Amino acid sequence: MIHIAMVEDDADLLDEMGFNLRQQGFQVTLCANGKDFERVLQTERIDVAVLDIGLPGESGLSIARRLRRNHPLCGIVILTARSGVGDRVHGMEEGADAYLSKPVDMRELALVIRAIARRVASAEVVDGGGFVLVERDQALLLPDGQRLELTRSETLLLSRLARAQGQQATRQQLVEALGESYRDYDTRRLEAIVSRLRQKFNRAGMKVEALRAIRNTGYILAVPISERDGSA
Repeated sequence: MIHIAMVEDDADLLDEMGFNLRQQGFQVTLCANGKDFERVLQTERIDVAVLDIGLPGESGLSIARRLRRNHPLCGIVILTARSGVGDRVHGMEEGADAYLSKPVDMRELALVIRAIARRVASAEVVDGGGFVLVERDQALLLPDGQRLELTRSETLLLSRLARAQGQQATRQQLVEALGESYRDYDTRRLEAIVSRLRQKFNRAGMKVEALRAIRNTGYILAVPISERDGSA
C-alpha cells in the first residue's frame, strides 16, 4: 500500500483530503506542520509527501528541499493555492515531482501520487545497486534514485552498450543500433550523442566515467546497466 504523508495547516481541508485518499486505497498520515512531518519521518517509511507551501514555521518549499536532499527516493507533491508560473518553477527547482494548484480534483491527485509511487518503487530496485535503463520511458534510473530523461538516440546507444556487458562496442555497431547505415553516417553525430550523455551523467553527480572512448574504434560502458521494457 502506498503511504502518503500530507502536510497542511488547514485542519478541515487536511481531514477531507485524508478521508478521500484513504477511500482510494492509500495509507495516509496527516501532519499540521513541518515538525509533525519530521517526527513521522523518524518512525515511518513515506512513499510520497504532499506539501502545502504556506505552513506555520517552516514553509513547504523548505521541507521539499530538505526532503529531496535527505530522502532522495521519497516522492514530493506540492499542493498550494500559489498557481503562478514562477511559483511552479520554484517548486520544481526545490525538488518537487509534481506541482498542483488548489482546489485540486482528488482523482487527479490520486493519479499523480500513483505515478510518482511507481517511480519511487523503480528507484528502490536499483538503490545501492546498478543502473536500470527503462527503454519504453526513455529513462535511466540511477542507484541514488535519480531519473535521467533520455532521447531516443541516447536510449538506443545505451541499450547497445549495455548488451556489450563491459566489452567494447565499435562505432559501426553503435551506428547500426541507431538504425543508420555506417557507410553514410557522419560519426560526429555519434560523438555528439555520447557528449550529451556524459553531460547528463555529470549533472547527476556521477563520480565515475561511465562512457569511455576506445581511441578510433568505439566505446565501452564502465558501469553495469540492466534493461527493463516496462514503464518506470
